[in-house]
Amino acid sequence: MKKINDGKIYLSIAIVTLTIAVILAAISFYSILVVEPKVERLLADQSDGSTSHKQAYLLLRDPQLFAGYGYFDAEGITIRNSLSFFDKRIYSGEEIDSTRTPYLELLLERRKKGSVLGRNTMVFFLLLSLVFFLLAFQEKRAARA
Repeated sequence: MKKINDGKIYLSIAIVTLTIAVILAAISFYSILVVEPKVERLLADQSDGSTSHKQAYLLLRDPQLFAGYGYFDAEGITIRNSLSFFDKRIYSGEEIDSTRTPYLELLLERRKKGSVLGRNTMVFFLLLSLVFFLLAFQEKRAARA
């Protein structure tokens, strides 16, 4: 009976977990480095509040991977109410004035929490990948001896 090569199994699991970590890193750091600062600048811009707030909402409307608006939690209910309100305003062509800034900041905070969760999950998968690479290396070294 042929012995199963555990080193190849460990190596393949390490590659899969590393791939997941890279995908999560790309998604999370794109949100952290590109989208969130842009939304913060748009919310801080008071020169043409309605246009900048509308652009900020359109950026926040598409949720980050771990900050989905369909989740059923305490924050999710208030966020879904805000989304339906803003969607109606966008659909009817109305502007979003600066009095609605706290609601947009609530959406931004949800996105930031999702980005942090994505980053932390990426670190977990990266460490898991490292463990499996070490196991594959140990198995290869044990097979030589």
